[in-house]
Amino acid sequence: MGFFLLDNPPASPQFHASRNSPPTWAVCIHTSEGPRDAGALAGFIARRSDPGSYHTIVDANTTIDLVPHTYTAFSIATPNYNSRTYSVCIAGKSVELDVNDPYTRACVDRVGAVVANLWSVVGIDPEMHTRWVGPNSLFQAGLFCHGDVQGDRSDAWAFHPQRSQLDHMLFDAVLRHANPEEDDEMKSVLVLDPSNGKVWECWGLFRRHVSPSVFNTKRFLGVQFLDGTTDGSFRQFCIDSTTEVR
Repeated sequence: MGFFLLDNPPASPQFHASRNSPPTWAVCIHTSEGPRDAGALAGFIARRSDPGSYHTIVDANTTIDLVPHTYTAFSIATPNYNSRTYSVCIAGKSVELDVNDPYTRACVDRVGAVVANLWSVVGIDPEMHTRWVGPNSLFQAGLFCHGDVQGDRSDAWAFHPQRSQLDHMLFDAVLRHANPEEDDEMKSVLVLDPSNGKVWECWGLFRRHVSPSVFNTKRFLGVQFLDGTTDGSFRQFCIDSTTEVR
């Protein structure tokens, strides 16, 4: 796969071909505040006369990588973030985001795929790090909005009235793309282990423990939950699910 800004050298500097600090691999989510067209956005970045770029941009139908993840993209005006994090941008305006809008849903799904792919390459566990970390992104992996760390910006949805729903939509997308075996024909079920209070997620013949944050996200998204302390489901779950995923 090519990288747009390497194949189309920009008119003004938009990146460094290295990083001057060890990356945390936290991912910053942006909106372009322009048209819903990733191709047009890529062309604008290549032509612009001032700094302003990302690692990857998406619209509902397209994902365009601008520079490799090992590069520093000029994405955030607050010091230190560019060299330590990764930036992905949705082509469009923050005020136009709506959890019921097909364009928004498609874009967030593509962002989830970008995050899952990046973390698989650099060795970040999505189960542990699919959460908002804000300014702590300088020290740990996770997710943050541009507006969380740069006071004069509100993108992608730092102050959006649907922030909670958009957050959960993104968390679901990251985890779903990080676990492609969980397709529509193999829905997962959450089951409480009465012996220790931990929650298992099972699908098909597989099972794994899930963290409280992942549990809350999946419950919000409607994944079925069985209370093993009252209905015997945990015993049946142990019989039916034979392989533990770590």
